[in-house]
Amino acid sequence: MARKTEKFVPTSYPSPDRLWAEQLAMGLALLVLILIFLAIFHASLLSSGAEILGPNDLEAYGWASVLGIFLQVVLHELGTMVVAWRLKLPLKFRFFGFGANATAILETQPRRVWIDAVVGFAGPLTGTAVSAALAFIYEYTNDPLYLGMACVGYFYNLITLIPILDLEGGWIAPAIAPQAWLVGLLASAFELANSFNLVLLCVVSFAVPRFILLLRARAPRTDTDCTNLQRLVIGVVYFGLVLGLSWFGSTVFDELPQLVREAMGD
Repeated sequence: MARKTEKFVPTSYPSPDRLWAEQLAMGLALLVLILIFLAIFHASLLSSGAEILGPNDLEAYGWASVLGIFLQVVLHELGTMVVAWRLKLPLKFRFFGFGANATAILETQPRRVWIDAVVGFAGPLTGTAVSAALAFIYEYTNDPLYLGMACVGYFYNLITLIPILDLEGGWIAPAIAPQAWLVGLLASAFELANSFNLVLLCVVSFAVPRFILLLRARAPRTDTDCTNLQRLVIGVVYFGLVLGLSWFGSTVFDELPQLVREAMGD
């Protein structure tokens, strides 16, 4: 009697470190390929807005802008620390930008997907609120200094949402369902087609491998540790922040050079 062939079912996944390494390698490869394509066929996209960095424009900001940007980073990190304190997570004093403080808090903890995501959101949400406040101040003062700092804040917080470790987006990513990745990536691609944003391109480049690994069942569905409501909230807030920061950052960045020149009387 012929022996029945058994279907092979994988019983384990690669280690988390291996999966993050694969996502990083795939994301870098995708990003480099896209940048090469743009450099060859759409070079103007990569250089647009560079005139804002001219020395005459920087005179309109002065050293106050440096202090303002530094304070934004501090408040961003304080947001993470306050939420971690409220959740009774052990704090480590290690202050760096780009989510390193969140990494210091979480790296020794047992993985709790919802808690990781909440702490990961704390910094970007705080930083976004600060940037919005600076833009609000600009509306009353017409001083481009505040709008310039808000613009930097938009892009800084968007960078921290790139879904790789040790950025805060890397702590949020495990709680995002495949369906949310699909909808969010399509919306992000639409936003890129309408208004190119290099930071948003980085978010997409590193999110696509995450989505592919989930589709191929090479990475585990860690989002199932959350409730349906929690997954919905995480997906909406994450991609809402990504798209909102991208749109506001690109819009302000395009308007800022002219506003600076007008403020300088050029």
